[in-house]
Amino acid sequence: MTSSTPSDLNSAPQDSPAPPQPGATPQPAQPAMPQWAAQRRVWRTVETEPLEYHRLLRGTAGYRWWKPLLLLLLSGVYFGVFTVVVGFASIPLMMWLDPSYLNDIAAGTGEILDTQRPVSVFVSLVSIIVMIPAVMLAMLSMGMRPVGRIWSVAGRMRWGLFGKLMGVAVASVVVMNLVGIVAGLVLDPATASAPLASQDDSFSWQLAGISMLLVLLLVPFQAAAEEVVFRGLFMQVLGSWVKNPWLAILLPTLGFAAAHIYDMWGLAAVGLMGGVAAWLSWRTGGLEAAIAIHIVNNLIAFGFMAAGLAGSTAQTESSGGAGTLIGEIAGLGTFIWLTLIVFRRGGYGRQRIDLVNIEMPAAPAGAAPMAAPAAPIAAPAAPVAPVATPTPEVGTETTPENGSSHA
Repeated sequence: MTSSTPSDLNSAPQDSPAPPQPGATPQPAQPAMPQWAAQRRVWRTVETEPLEYHRLLRGTAGYRWWKPLLLLLLSGVYFGVFTVVVGFASIPLMMWLDPSYLNDIAAGTGEILDTQRPVSVFVSLVSIIVMIPAVMLAMLSMGMRPVGRIWSVAGRMRWGLFGKLMGVAVASVVVMNLVGIVAGLVLDPATASAPLASQDDSFSWQLAGISMLLVLLLVPFQAAAEEVVFRGLFMQVLGSWVKNPWLAILLPTLGFAAAHIYDMWGLAAVGLMGGVAAWLSWRTGGLEAAIAIHIVNNLIAFGFMAAGLAGSTAQTESSGGAGTLIGEIAGLGTFIWLTLIVFRRGGYGRQRIDLVNIEMPAAPAGAAPMAAPAAPIAAPAAPVAPVATPTPEVGTETTPENGSSHA
């Protein structure tokens, strides 16, 4: 008879490993799971807050504060490359069609843009148009898709709205020029007897016609390019950092005015148009209004130059004085009023919600998922009318932990 020791009595029975079966292949030991695998992360698709036009870059995938700045710099690099390409490609064209053009520019006896020199119109407009592919290529390089967010909150050009606003722009520019001409005659009656450029013996209607044809073909793209940069790129870069829209409206407007060569009255008029275009881009959620008024205004301005109805056929510093600014105020006031009517009646949106992927921590591998708390069982009651699920507050994320989730 054997006796048990206290340790034998208090210890639990131990399971002995099963003896290996005859002919079985021994299994290698599983390596320990590394720490990074135990702390794996998952991606979840969530909605952004409703974004106004100047904030649209915040809805791009993987947004970081420095990415809009890099987009701006990269757009400048691409624009510089395209400008050099256009410049070198234009030299043979200029030497063939207008051999004295470059010499006159170098000597200071010629204007960079003169409607009596069609090659100058072509080169000047194309050198601006290349800003569109520069911005688009920069957005693609940064992975900021869809690149159509530069046009509007719809991620594309809203052609129906644009067509309506082109008609509004025509009416507004007619008001602008009529009021400007009348105000100019009242303020300075001597302008009525000023000689017209078309009365000069060197004026050529053939050259004017060629320039006007180029204007009709290229000005829509030139105007759109300036809006993509000043009301699109600049506004959205600034708006990605500052939520208040006024900084994104005012700073590009000052830059737009500084990019022109006019006198004091001309710069004030251009700045006013730039400010109205920027405000309407924010208010309507896209560039359609800005592009429309820019196209029509430039077509009329180039038409006056090409037809010799102004003092010069070239783009000069003279702008027409205070009468021009008065006409600008009247025309742009009309444009704002009619644009807002068209926009409200059309039911167009001015905000965008993007779906973005965000990285979130997950439970360590092998851990049991957390069970959702059981809902209390209520006693039967009278039927209750369904209640709509409230929209998540701005900037918050709706997760399964608080009872609902995004599909």
